[in-house]
Amino acid sequence: MHVLICSIIRNRKDFLFGWKDLILCLMDENPGITFDLSVYENDSTDGTKEYLNSITPELEAELNKVCITSVDEHKPYFGSIRDEERVKLLAAARNKTLDQVDLSGYDKIVFMEPDINFNPSELSQLFYTDDDICSPYSLHPVEYQNHRWIYDSWATRLNIADDIFKGPRILEMPDVLPVQSTFNCFCVYRAKPFKEGARFSGVNPITNHWDCDTTNICGEFIQRGYTKISLYNMPLIHLGN
Repeated sequence: MHVLICSIIRNRKDFLFGWKDLILCLMDENPGITFDLSVYENDSTDGTKEYLNSITPELEAELNKVCITSVDEHKPYFGSIRDEERVKLLAAARNKTLDQVDLSGYDKIVFMEPDINFNPSELSQLFYTDDDICSPYSLHPVEYQNHRWIYDSWATRLNIADDIFKGPRILEMPDVLPVQSTFNCFCVYRAKPFKEGARFSGVNPITNHWDCDTTNICGEFIQRGYTKISLYNMPLIHLGN
């Protein structure tokens, strides 16, 4: 199997050691998978650019192929808010990680946020499903002890036309929950739709309104006939703001 890991990064220096370590752990857990990495970093001001540059040689030595783009484009910076311009910028950045590499040889494409922590052995199971899209569930650190509410509730939806997750509490979730949208900071996609031209967007193709960029790509998959989308009862911690 050939897997491409994609990450978009901005002002995440404090998390990049853990991000790099998780990628290398995924490699160790899955010796039968060939891993490549595509990164798009822009406009960081906290030392991210310099740190990313310093760890690039190690990544290049361990992974099959590494493509890292680091630019200053003076784009506005947003926190985790619902904003039309923000989702358009995020979609454009995610698309750059896809468009700067040749996708023809990949079986799966994983979008992995840089500010997360998880059990590599557990999440490695997601590489081997027959889902078109699948993910774990994400938690904010303050919720980790009680496992009540999903962090990425805007992008996690039973029905893509909803605007938030309306499913069961985490403690009541089945092992696998069919959904119409998920991301949760570590999302595994079947590569074929991307090879066919599917891309992230600021507009939900189901509702034709601006929406969460990671929901919109699920809508794009659905419209192309790739409808098997699953949320797995596996925890991931989102460390950033």
